Formats: sequence, structure tokens, C-alpha cells
Amino acid sequence: MSEVRRGGEVSSLALPVLLGFLPDSVVSLVSLVVASRMATEVVAATGLASYLFFILNAVSSVFMVGLLVFCSQAYGAGRVDLVERATGELVTIAVALSLGVVATSTLWVGGYVDVLSGGQVSVGRVATTYLSYRLASVPAMMVGSVLASSYRAANSPWVPTYSSLVAGASGVVLIPSLGLGYLGLPRMGVVGMGLASAVSQYVGLAVYTLFKPPFRVRPAPPSAITLKVLAIGVPASIERLVSSVGQNIYINAVARSGVEALAAHNIGISVESLVINPVFAVSIAASARVGQRVGSSDLGRVDELTRESLRVGLSWMSVATAVLLALAPFAGRFFTESEAVARLVAAYLVLAAVSEIGFGESLAIYGVMRGLGSTWAPLVVNSLTVLVLRAALAQLLQPYYGVYGVWFTQVTDMYGRFAIAYLLYRRLKSRLVVRLVD
Repeated sequence: MSEVRRGGEVSSLALPVLLGFLPDSVVSLVSLVVASRMATEVVAATGLASYLFFILNAVSSVFMVGLLVFCSQAYGAGRVDLVERATGELVTIAVALSLGVVATSTLWVGGYVDVLSGGQVSVGRVATTYLSYRLASVPAMMVGSVLASSYRAANSPWVPTYSSLVAGASGVVLIPSLGLGYLGLPRMGVVGMGLASAVSQYVGLAVYTLFKPPFRVRPAPPSAITLKVLAIGVPASIERLVSSVGQNIYINAVARSGVEALAAHNIGISVESLVINPVFAVSIAASARVGQRVGSSDLGRVDELTRESLRVGLSWMSVATAVLLALAPFAGRFFTESEAVARLVAAYLVLAAVSEIGFGESLAIYGVMRGLGSTWAPLVVNSLTVLVLRAALAQLLQPYYGVYGVWFTQVTDMYGRFAIAYLLYRRLKSRLVVRLVD
């Protein structure tokens, strides 16, 4: 642990994690450009389909959060054997669960899209076709989540970054090539886009075989260790699921504002994702570093790590706010020829920019809480704000203010969750510590 006892612990780990997140944003942007070359309905449909992956990411957060916290504490305590065992058990579970999702997808995808599309039949049809191919990526996505979490917990964050970079590069090449027929490949439209997204995930996962792992990785049957991981991961997964429900209610309010509003939302959120990913890196780094301190019984530095996490989150997201405000006037015109959609994109980006600092600070404090072993606190706070201050409020405002009222709920949600989470941390900090490793 001596190599991480210097200052800037959170930022030093956040950098490779940040670089690992960036390819997803680039691929999302490339997918948006490809979709925009087809039709407005395709832009809206692929954006709508992406909300299913919010739910799937919520499920995989059992691995990303539970495993990250458990392995961080185990690594801090010098128990690499527990890191190995936990990783092997979760790989087994990830494979079984993801294959179940893929095998049953034909039974539920169509109904899910019909509900979410808000009656937009053409959009729903395209989204269903796209998802039927993109869902093949789920096994690679979930196994990759397991490996990324345990590698980061063991101070080996660069291999997950390389995996993500390779997957992103593959997606950047394959999505336009199969979607629009470049490089001598057939033009396959949304089918090609979905298939390319799936293939790129497996290419990225293969990168792990090129590097010596920091510990042995081999599948293992679940044991009591899995229960400990789930004890931390399940609340985080429920948090993501509740957030996904809230986001789906929220996107329904956007969809009821019309196809142009839905297309603008997809463009806006794709542009936004390019500049907000740093804060997810800060959250993960905070969880890993705080978890290592809990495992090594060095709780005296938790406040220092908390201040660093908040400071880095504030500085990074202040830059994100400035970038979004600068892009707002013209970003939409790059992706659409519709003047109405472009104006809506500008409005979305301004409202998103206003919310970013609250978003950054809330995720930073969430990361600290999870590292302490308390994933129930973020669950309670996030459930309250996303359901009340975003989803319900969006449905209430949409009939009166249209999509502008819907998008304004980003601000109420983000600053509300930070205020509540920070107050909870200050009042109950000592009670949030949960030791998972003796």
C-alpha cells in the first residue's frame, strides 16, 4: 500500500478510470452521427434503446460497486486471496446472469419498448430491431465489469482502461462501417449498428488476456464471499434500478413532448456524456481509496480523502459546465439539419450545464460512502431525489412547460441529492463504516 500513501490519491486513480470511460462517450457520439445520417426516427430510437442499458448497468453495479468495495478492503488488509476468490465467484455469476438476459430477450424487449416509446410506433419498431442485436454484448459487458472493478481495487487500473480503449476503437470503426456500408462492408442500418456495438465489447474483453493479471483469475462457485459482495452490491444495484425507473419515467415525459424533443434529448445527452464522465472516475476512485483505508484500519485519512474527492469533483465539473455552455449554441447543428431540433439541443445543454456541479459533488460523496461500506445511504438519497425531484416533477411540469420543464428537473435532482447526501455524511459518518474483511 505504500505506493498510494502520497497526496493526490483519488486523482491519481481517477485518471486511468477517466480514460477508460471516455471511449464509451466517443462511441455514443459516433453512433449518434451514424443514426443522424439515416433519419430522425433512428436518432430517437437508438437513444430510447440506450435506456434499457441503464437498467442492465444497474444490475451489473452488483459487480462494479459490491466487488470494488469488497476487493478494496481486502487489498487494503493484505488479503489478495480474498480478491481472487471474490473475482472468480462473480465472474461465474456474471456469465450465468447475462446469458439468461440474452436468452429471454425476445420475450420482453418488444413490450418494454412499446411502453417506453410513449406511443411513437415508428420509433419503437426501430428501437426493438436495434436492441435485438445490441443485447448480444451483455455477457462481455458484465464480465468486463467484474474484472474492471477487481483490477482497480488492486491498484491495477490501466488494464481495464486499455480494454475500454480497444473496445471503443473497434466501435468507432465498426458502427459506421456496418451501419452505413463503409470499408466495403454491406450497409446494414440499425442492425449493423447493434451488431457492431456487440462485437466491439468482445474485442475489448479479449485485451485482458494480453496482460499478466495482478492476481489469479479463474471462475469459482459462489460461497459466503459472494454473500458479502452482494450485501454491498445489492443496495447499489437497487439504487441503479430505482434510478433507471426514474430515468424511464423521465424519458417518457420527454417522449410525450414529441419526436423532435426526443431526438434533441438524445443528441444533448450524447454531447453531455463527453464532458461529464470525469465525475464517474472520481466516484470510483474515492470508493477504492476509502475502501483500502477501511481495510487497513486507517480511518484517520478518510476526511482528507473526502475533501480531495469533493475538490476534484468540483474542479472537473466546473470545466464541464463551461464546455457545455460554450457548445450549446451550435452543437445541435452538427447532428441535425432541423432548426427546431437544434434549438432544443441548445436548451438541453444549458440546463444540463447548470446541473453539473451538483452532479459532480453528489457522486464524489457517494463514492466516499460506498468505500466506507455503506451503500444503503446513497440508495435512500438517490431514490428520493430521482423519483420525486426528477421523475414525478418531470411528469407534473411536462403538460405546462413541455420538454423545457422536463429538462429543468435535472437541476432539482442533482443539487437536491448533493445537499441531502453531504448532510447525511457529516451527521452519520462514523455509523457508515462497514468492515467486510477481518
